[in-house]
Amino acid sequence: MEKILLHCPMNISRAFSNMIREFVQKEYSGSDFEVYDEPHRLGSEETLLKSVKKGQPPALYIGHATDFGRLSEKEINSSFEQVLDLPLSENLEKSGFKDSNHFFHPFTIIPFAVICNKGLVGNERPVKWQDFQDPAYCGKIRIPDRERTISRVLVGAMKILYPDTYEKFITNCFFEGSPIDVVNSVDQGEYHYGMVNVAFSRFSRLKNTSILWIDEGAFCMPQVIAIGKGKRELVEKIVDYIFSPPVQDFFALQGFIPAVSGEIPAILHNDNLRLIWNGWEDFLKVTA
Repeated sequence: MEKILLHCPMNISRAFSNMIREFVQKEYSGSDFEVYDEPHRLGSEETLLKSVKKGQPPALYIGHATDFGRLSEKEINSSFEQVLDLPLSENLEKSGFKDSNHFFHPFTIIPFAVICNKGLVGNERPVKWQDFQDPAYCGKIRIPDRERTISRVLVGAMKILYPDTYEKFITNCFFEGSPIDVVNSVDQGEYHYGMVNVAFSRFSRLKNTSILWIDEGAFCMPQVIAIGKGKRELVEKIVDYIFSPPVQDFFALQGFIPAVSGEIPAILHNDNLRLIWNGWEDFLKVTA
C-alpha cells in the first residue's frame, strides 16, 4: 500500500485530509493508498524525514516545504520526481515561488498576520517589522512554541531581513503554546500582539483582536506537494484534484492564496497585501 503523507497546519489538516481521503475512496480502490495525517506533536522527527532516510518515501507528500530543508540534495534527488508542469499563477512565479530544482511545487501560500488587542494597543502601532525589535515591545508579543513551523518561519524571516539585529526581536517575544493559544491570550489581554497564520487570526471569541498589516508586507509559508520517485502516474488524479477549483477555493476561504490564481482572498479585505519572499534557498536554510 502506497502512502499519502499530509503535514499541514492544524487548522486545515483535518478538513483537507478528509477531502483527500474522500477523493481517493471515490477514484481508487480501497487498498491503493494509506492517507496519513501527521499529528502535531512537538519534539518528534517528521515522518517525511524518517521515511526518506529509510528509503521509503511517500508516493505523495502534501504540506510544509520546511521539511525539505532538513533533507540532503542526494536524498531529495533519489526520493522525488521533478514536477515541471504544475500550475502556478504568473505573479507567484515572478515572485520566485517556483522551485528551480522542481522537486516540490506550491499549491497554496499561507500569509502570516500580526494580531493586536484593540484595547491595549493605541494609535501608535508598529508599521515596520523592525519596530518589533524595540525594547518597548519586550514581553508584549506572543508566538507559538519555538519548535512549531510557524515560529521557525517567523524567526527565520526576521533573520533574513535583519541578520545583525533579529535577536532583539526574539528577546521581545514569548514563545509558548499553539497558534490558537496565542490568539486566545491576545484576545484576553494577556499580550498586546500575536503572530499566527492568517486563518487563526479570525478565531477571536471575545472580539478584542484585529489584524495589523505591516507596510513592508506579510511573511508567508508555502504549502507544497512532492511526488515520490516513479509515482507520477499513480498519483496524477490526486495532484490534479489539489489544483482543481473546489480545493483551491477551499484554501481561499481560509485566507490562503491559491497557487493557481495567485489572488489575495476577499476574506482578508486587503487588496494591497504583499508577501515578503526571498526565494527558496534562504527560506529552507533558515527554517531547517
